[in-house]
Amino acid sequence: MPNKLTRPLKELAAQYTEGSIITLVALRDHAASEQVRLQAANALLDRGHGKPRQEIDLSEDNKLTIIVNRGGGPVLDVPPALDDHAPDEAETVEIL
Repeated sequence: MPNKLTRPLKELAAQYTEGSIITLVALRDHAASEQVRLQAANALLDRGHGKPRQEIDLSEDNKLTIIVNRGGGPVLDVPPALDDHAPDEAETVEIL
């Protein structure tokens, strides 16, 4: 839902929707690069049908750990796989 700040931008962008779709179709059909054709095709599908759902397996074998940085104390109990990516100060929360 647009708010006062984003409404003018959304209205302006909406004026270019048809031309943008035509450009995506042209790229999909005529671009020399297979990567560009694929990206254009995906963009058209995403706009026409929505992005595909992504399922997350949260079984016991695949625990999800979220690290929330609140500027507090040092990071404790960071799983080894995440240790290199954890911020210096964060809180860990395990979701079962």
